[in-house]
Amino acid sequence: MIKLEVKLPIQALQCMALLRRLPRNHPQRPTIEKDLRAWLKGYYGEKDADYYLSFLPEEKYLIFHGLRLKDKSHFQMDLLLISTYYALIIEVKNISGKLIFKKGSNLVVRQIDNKEEGMDNPIQQVKRQHIQTMNWLDKRRLKGLPLESLVMISKTSTIIETTPDNYQIFQQIIYAESLLDKIDELEKKYQKPRFSQKKLLHLSDTLLKEHKIAVTDILQKYQISQSELINSVQCPRCKCFQMEYFSANWHCPQCKSTSKVAHLQTVNDYFLLINQTITRNQFSQFLQIESTSKAKHLLLALNLPSSGSKRGTIYNLCILSPPNENDSKKGEIY
Repeated sequence: MIKLEVKLPIQALQCMALLRRLPRNHPQRPTIEKDLRAWLKGYYGEKDADYYLSFLPEEKYLIFHGLRLKDKSHFQMDLLLISTYYALIIEVKNISGKLIFKKGSNLVVRQIDNKEEGMDNPIQQVKRQHIQTMNWLDKRRLKGLPLESLVMISKTSTIIETTPDNYQIFQQIIYAESLLDKIDELEKKYQKPRFSQKKLLHLSDTLLKEHKIAVTDILQKYQISQSELINSVQCPRCKCFQMEYFSANWHCPQCKSTSKVAHLQTVNDYFLLINQTITRNQFSQFLQIESTSKAKHLLLALNLPSSGSKRGTIYNLCILSPPNENDSKKGEIY
């Protein structure tokens, strides 16, 4: 059973929002586009893993995608499977080209298009996650469940190379299509239940309760000021800005289309780029709504979590309408 679904990473959503809100000639666009491609690549690698996981019996495994917990510092796992018999951490890599693992060194070299570049060793990365997860379990008195970890390469076209005296890495790194064989191997290794069903569900509830999504200060990361962003509501049809709200609809001055929900993406963009809270005044300014009564009506209709009262009310982060996945595949996300 999937307890935490694969979702577009918040960093990818932030990059999409930035690309929507920056002028086409902004000098940071190429860097942001490159980073977005990397985030999307990782996301689709995890989606590929879902295909193989769909063959597992739902009643036997609980599946968590993108689980982020805190040991001494926060750490995030691409994929965590738990059962009454054992748990498995999987670091998913959607990487093209050739990966060369060198014995006696944590260095991994990636070769692609006749170029070489160093990259973090995913085996060492998942080992750190293993240690942090064990610490997390120990502190919550949830010891006793065997914990395994491995790296999964989503593309079979990716070549993994090492020297003959370093072949033990293939016990820790597999291709996605071998995942079910690896799980079968672990089921033979762990045939005695270590947790009761009740304790497993307690672990699941605790994992979900302590899962925290990280929201990066994306403007600071790319050294962009808020004044460089394009305010106002974007037309979902022709993508121009300056939509106007009247007669209970948003109206586009360019293509003449109308929408009742065009402002949802703009509210998302504010939360993703500027702050995790918004006031009525900030709402009016970012959406470029001159009428305070219209702004109040639209903001209240969103039913956002809030604190305070009247003009001092502060509304909290809530992603209202995630981008269409098919659009992101077609590259139409910004």
